[in-house]
Amino acid sequence: MNKYQLTGDARLHDYLIDGKKQQVKLWQVMALCDFGDVKAGQLGGWIENEDNLSQHGHCWIYSSECVVYGGSSVADDAQIHGSSTLCHQAHVSGKSFVEQSLISGECHIFDAARILNGSQIIAVRGLTADEDQLLKIYGNATVNASRVVHQAQIFGHAIVNNAFIEHRAEVFGHAVLEGNDENNIWICDCARVFDNARIIAGHGDDQIPTIRYSSQVYGNALIEGDCVLKHQVNIFDDATLIGGPIQLDNQVQIYGQARVTGNVLIENNVQIYDKAAVDGLGGELIHIRGMKDINGEQRITRSPFYGLF
Repeated sequence: MNKYQLTGDARLHDYLIDGKKQQVKLWQVMALCDFGDVKAGQLGGWIENEDNLSQHGHCWIYSSECVVYGGSSVADDAQIHGSSTLCHQAHVSGKSFVEQSLISGECHIFDAARILNGSQIIAVRGLTADEDQLLKIYGNATVNASRVVHQAQIFGHAIVNNAFIEHRAEVFGHAVLEGNDENNIWICDCARVFDNARIIAGHGDDQIPTIRYSSQVYGNALIEGDCVLKHQVNIFDDATLIGGPIQLDNQVQIYGQARVTGNVLIENNVQIYDKAAVDGLGGELIHIRGMKDINGEQRITRSPFYGLF
C-alpha cells in the first residue's frame, strides 16, 4: 500500500544550470494514511516524481515550501522541513533531519545527520585527485548555518556551526567548529579536524580560524581567533592556539600542553611541546623558523637570534 500520492496540483520550478534558466514540473504530495507524525490527508512538499520520496518508512517532506527533484531522493525515516531544496542527485536517508537548507549535487546525507538553518551542501566531483569520492554527512553530525562543498566528509558526533568546509576536508569524532555571525571557520584542502578538537572564531575583523593543505587538529587541541594553519601543520594533545594573528606554515607541530598566543609566525619544521609557550606580547611579531625544538617549560616572548637558539 502506498503511503502518499501526487495531488493534481502541479507547478513549474525555475533553477539554473551553468547560468542558464531551466524548469521542472513538480507535484505536491498528500499522505494516504497515518505514519510517524504524519496524518492521512496531510499535504507535503513538491516532487518531480515518486522516485524522489520513498513509499516506505516514515520519511516525509513536511513543508509546502520544500522541493525535491533532479534525481534526488528522501528515504527511510528522513525528514525535510522548512524551505529546503534537494536537487541534482542529493540523497537523504536514515533518520536524517534537514531544515531550511539547500542540498545539491551527488551526495549522501544519512544515519542521524542534521542539516539546519540555511546551510548549503553543494557536492561537486572531479575537483580533486579522487574523482569518485562523494560528499557525505552522516553519523550524528550536525551542520548548522554552514556551507559544505565539493567532496568534504563530516561524520561521528561532529558539530559544525557557521563554517565553510570544502574540497576533501574532514571533520569527525567529537570535534566542534564554533563560528559566529561575524566570522566563519574555514577548513579546506584535505585538512582534518577530529577527536575532541575545538576551533572557535573570534569577534571583530579577521578572527577567522583557517585550516588548510593537509593540516590536522586533533586530540583535545583548542584553536581560537585569528589563526592560519597550512602545509601539514599538526596541532594535537592539549595544545592551545589563541590568535592575534598566528600563522603556522610547513610541517609545524604543536602538542603536549604547549601554548601559542598573540602575533606569531612559525614556519618550516618547528616543534613546540611539553609546557612550552610562545607569547606574542604587545602586538610585536615573534618569528620562529627552521628545525627548532621548543620544549620543557620554555617561554618565548620575542623572536630568537638565529644561530643561538
